[in-house]
Amino acid sequence: MSDQNPYSTPDASLSTGSSGTYSPNIFSFNGRIGRLRYLAYNTGVNLILTAIMIPLLGASGMMAAGGDMSTMFSGIGGIAIILFYIATIIISIMFGKRRLNDLNRSGWFALLFIIPIVNLLLVIYMVFFSGTDGDNNYGPQPSPNTLGVKILGLLFPVLMLLGIVAAVLIPAMQ
Repeated sequence: MSDQNPYSTPDASLSTGSSGTYSPNIFSFNGRIGRLRYLAYNTGVNLILTAIMIPLLGASGMMAAGGDMSTMFSGIGGIAIILFYIATIIISIMFGKRRLNDLNRSGWFALLFIIPIVNLLLVIYMVFFSGTDGDNNYGPQPSPNTLGVKILGLLFPVLMLLGIVAAVLIPAMQ
């Protein structure tokens, strides 16, 4: 027989075992991403998708130059636009879910993007509030941002300001 008391506390360790960081993959629905990485990934993927769309729409516009503009959105141009929007929506949901996971919130909160005004508040929350330090319910903390992530993430506000300035100046010049 053993001399152990059956009512004593167990000797097991209570640590979760992972207090490190992980390097997030760009195209993954699992894990967490921070604010700057959220902006960088969205900016980079949308720049790539836009660079793909410009030649496709230009080619379909040239095909429609002989006819009316309604034919521009039929055929390959229309299919390209539909695929562009589907890809953009899927990628936005993916990045939004991972950013919400960093804030220790469920990815189902991304459905709030559908509701007007609430979606603006959700974007403000996702961009300006910091994620949880260390491990949370959705995994370990992401690794520190690389120089490329920092440059691409800070490129987003610059592009946004340039777009606003262009939207004001171009009509004023005409």
